[in-house]
Amino acid sequence: MGSTFQKIMLKELFVINRSVLQFHYSRDRSTSDDDKAVLSSGFLSAIQDFSTHARADVLDSFSTENEYFLYLRIPDTEEVLVGVFARKAPETFAREAMEKIKQIFTSVPRPEIEGMQIEPDIKEEIRLKIDRINVQLFSDEQLSSIVIEILEERGDIPLAFLVDSTSNAIIAKFSRPRPLFKESQVREFLLIHSTLIKTLESLNIQNPYSFLTIESEDYAVVACNGGRLLSVAGGAMRTPVDDVYDAATSICYADTFDPSISQATADKVLGTITLQEDGRIIESHGIAIPQKAQIFISSLVKNVDSTFRLMTRRPFSRFYTKTTGEHPYSITFKKNKNVIHFELHQFD
Repeated sequence: MGSTFQKIMLKELFVINRSVLQFHYSRDRSTSDDDKAVLSSGFLSAIQDFSTHARADVLDSFSTENEYFLYLRIPDTEEVLVGVFARKAPETFAREAMEKIKQIFTSVPRPEIEGMQIEPDIKEEIRLKIDRINVQLFSDEQLSSIVIEILEERGDIPLAFLVDSTSNAIIAKFSRPRPLFKESQVREFLLIHSTLIKTLESLNIQNPYSFLTIESEDYAVVACNGGRLLSVAGGAMRTPVDDVYDAATSICYADTFDPSISQATADKVLGTITLQEDGRIIESHGIAIPQKAQIFISSLVKNVDSTFRLMTRRPFSRFYTKTTGEHPYSITFKKNKNVIHFELHQFD
């Protein structure tokens, strides 16, 4: 298991409001908000202003020999984020980091008086969150150490792994006893991941899934989708699914998930189907499930069963997944002998 990025790539971050520095992040805390940061923010703001007024275009990014600069506006404010990355930082991950940081600032309480600075303790809390994003996206080696440390302190998770969804590489793996982990478990889970994405797309659901659970009477497996990071945790016998969910969200480092699994059935039932294991529909109600979706659902059932058997040596009885979004969707299917009961819901 190799580390793709050995060094932290996000070097600095500025939040600028009408040419005034509101927040500064640096890996070296001693340089935060110093005179150099103020001068740098003025320079970065001037470059974008020049692009806007002289070239009639908004500057999105630029690079120097050693650094890569990204601009991103914070919605509903006059504030602009400017991220300074090492030149070799992959652009995809740099932009993902900026989006995650934007979400942090979107939820930060603003001073009541315009022009006032964010409180120092809130600034430090933000810096810690950015540190976590830095590790999450650019330091697999640190991630692996963090995952192992988290799981070694628990006694209820004998098997877990963390995967890079962009390369399918294993970032971290944990098993107690060690032979419990097999790389085939990762391969089978990645089939669930890809098939679930296709299933949602075939149902015209655009938002990605946030997490999924697979259960039998005595065992539970939970996976969390953090974009680049996919975490999977398997609980010991009779470990509550909520505890397994807690472990899976903890090792999907720096991403924000619902504090509890919240598997309450959504109010709006969009459609239900009953199908045999071979995918043949026995009956259906509600919206028509497209033929393409039926094929993916049948494949998903097989992938889920195969993965669960590899991780627990048991057949599964229930699968549940919930998407992201303001009005998320949920998919549930339950297995009863050779019949699968599938339900599609939407939360109001």
